[in-house]
Amino acid sequence: MTGTRIDRRLLLILYILALILLREWLIPVIELTNSDHLTLFLLFVALSFLLALIKAKWWIVVPTKILFILSATHYVFFDKILFTQETLVHLSGNLLTNAPIIMNGDWERITNPFRTVLFFALLWMTTYLIRHWIEVRKSILLFYIMTILFIAFIDTFGGYAAGGAIFRIMVTGLLLLGLLAITRLAEKHNTSIPTGTFLAISVPLLFAVVVSGALANFLPKQDPIWPDPLPYFESIVQGHGEGGGGAKSGYDTNDATLGGSFVQDSTLVIEAKVASEQYWKIETKNTYTSKGWEQVSVDDVQTSYTPGMKMGEIAGQGNVEDTAQLLADLKVSEKFPFIVYPYGMNKVYATKDVVFQHLEEAGKYSTEIGGKEEVLDSYQVEFTEPDYSLKKLRATRMEDFSEVAEDLTQYLQLPEQLPERVKELAKNITENQESVYEKTKEIERYFGRNGFVYSQQGVAIPKAGDDYVDQFLFDTKKGYCDNFSTSMVVMLRSIDIPARWVKGFAPGEFVLNDEGEKVYQITNNEAHSWVEAYMPGVGWMPYEPTIGFNSLTDIEYDIELNLDDTLTPEVKKPEQPKKKQDKKTVKTDKDFKSSEIFKSVGTWIRNNLWLVGAIGFIVIFAGWRLFVGRVKWLPKVLVYTHRTKQEDWVTFTKRYTSLLKQLDRSGLKRATGMTLSDYATSVDKYFGGERMKMLTTAYEKGLYGGNITDHEWFELKEIWEGLINRTSG
Repeated sequence: MTGTRIDRRLLLILYILALILLREWLIPVIELTNSDHLTLFLLFVALSFLLALIKAKWWIVVPTKILFILSATHYVFFDKILFTQETLVHLSGNLLTNAPIIMNGDWERITNPFRTVLFFALLWMTTYLIRHWIEVRKSILLFYIMTILFIAFIDTFGGYAAGGAIFRIMVTGLLLLGLLAITRLAEKHNTSIPTGTFLAISVPLLFAVVVSGALANFLPKQDPIWPDPLPYFESIVQGHGEGGGGAKSGYDTNDATLGGSFVQDSTLVIEAKVASEQYWKIETKNTYTSKGWEQVSVDDVQTSYTPGMKMGEIAGQGNVEDTAQLLADLKVSEKFPFIVYPYGMNKVYATKDVVFQHLEEAGKYSTEIGGKEEVLDSYQVEFTEPDYSLKKLRATRMEDFSEVAEDLTQYLQLPEQLPERVKELAKNITENQESVYEKTKEIERYFGRNGFVYSQQGVAIPKAGDDYVDQFLFDTKKGYCDNFSTSMVVMLRSIDIPARWVKGFAPGEFVLNDEGEKVYQITNNEAHSWVEAYMPGVGWMPYEPTIGFNSLTDIEYDIELNLDDTLTPEVKKPEQPKKKQDKKTVKTDKDFKSSEIFKSVGTWIRNNLWLVGAIGFIVIFAGWRLFVGRVKWLPKVLVYTHRTKQEDWVTFTKRYTSLLKQLDRSGLKRATGMTLSDYATSVDKYFGGERMKMLTTAYEKGLYGGNITDHEWFELKEIWEGLINRTSG
């Protein structure tokens, strides 16, 4: 890479700014793909820039980056920092199995470890391109525009809320453009500009942008003048003109006839304050009619619970440690006479005197007050995120169902008129799998590998003689969550795996509420259906067949795989810190402790990272400028600090030593082997007079002659102050 050399200190600043811009690309990619380990990817980018900064040779750069990529991939999928023989053999085997997959063009079967390596390779090329723009072209405008367009696009059409990202991109991009523009001008006129000058020029711009951005955040915001154009564009693209068509999205109790188009409805339904994404369950249905779903009661068992009682999936599993509990704080805008709840629910807290009526077959918790259905607008759910052992799941066998005590007959129901080709398809998909879990996963993956399309428009409604699942699997291959989830349940039942249809809401969008708290906002658009299948020895387990949605099930990778096993290992998510929750739903002033102050400060910092970063940059820059210019202001500080009522030898030696250091800082360095007398002569020659000689003579008398009393201390003080003040000019 060639080009006019940029000062290394300035290049470091440019790389840091480029890292901030590249981070804004990575955040939405990580969030929208439900991935993790953002820090590892940022460390790789930082490593790439660091190796470029120190001008490392290619034979150092390439092995270093490859080692980092392999180590990071190993850590992600094995949760271990150091290689072991077992993990190294498995990782290398897993990566090598992708060669025939790529040769056959079956891209969807590429394993997750290999996808991670490919993503690191993409980052490798991206950082090299950014370096070219900075060091050779000295213009980052194209990358800056691409970043703005990318963030704006996914904020408008995707599930990512840009928020503070726009502000960070604006500040970082303007600084990069400004500094590089000055670099180009200096190169054009063959002029060298000190790094301090570059920074001094950027401070006014940074200050103006930060202040204006802060004011924009705090000042009242006017409502938009133009309506949101997105629904119009969607209707045009989907071929429905301006009006669109179909029912509105949202939860509906009637599922007797599925199919047809949906119109997006962004009405807020639930605001959930919870540590991580959750699927919000409402109910299940057991009977497929070939056109839709009904809940046919086999045994109308209903159980009553009050707030604080053990209930849900944890109630029958014994005691659960308090440290394992998470808390979801829900505010409901819709008039639901029932609760929505995450998997692993243990208890529900509410301020009202409510009774939760649990319909066990449907899994639904109705809310009653005084014997009548009532609506809860807010409540808290205590839960434990379920965690499944891959080793135990792969040990499940079809014959194990004979030992299950629970009657699962209703979850094997199928209509008599179900076409045989649906059953044949399910058998063909799963014939090479042995465990119940692997058969279920194979059906779950089927849709993403065989040309199915997710769409809410133009979805067929089965005619009188048609089957809803058969039509979707063999004719249209186009639909939304109901099509995918219903088809998976029917295929599982076709091979004698008990399954049920689940309704509720997807996790929602991660935003900041009016109080600046991080919450998930769930609208009618997040109304969703998925699948629960019964695993012998494990119980009911959720599955997500719908294309574009990610399952939130935690799988613990605790087995040994053969090198020939091309199945991608399920990876357990990093554990979220579990906090012990207070059972009280309302806190009083007496409960307020000093720890709350630190929590509030920490929350404010997390919500205003861009402001903290900007202030930190200004403070660091100001401190750096003060340090660089200390020659000018330090003498006044030394004069003030060395003033004392007692004038003696000890005070004089401290002053003389500080003078030697200040002279060295000002550029009058004492050569190696030079005596103090010779050094004093050179200093006096520079400043004129004999002040340094007088101070040095007094110092040598005391140091070598032992005379530490017979001196004019006040006169020496005046001489010292005059000389040290002259070093600042």
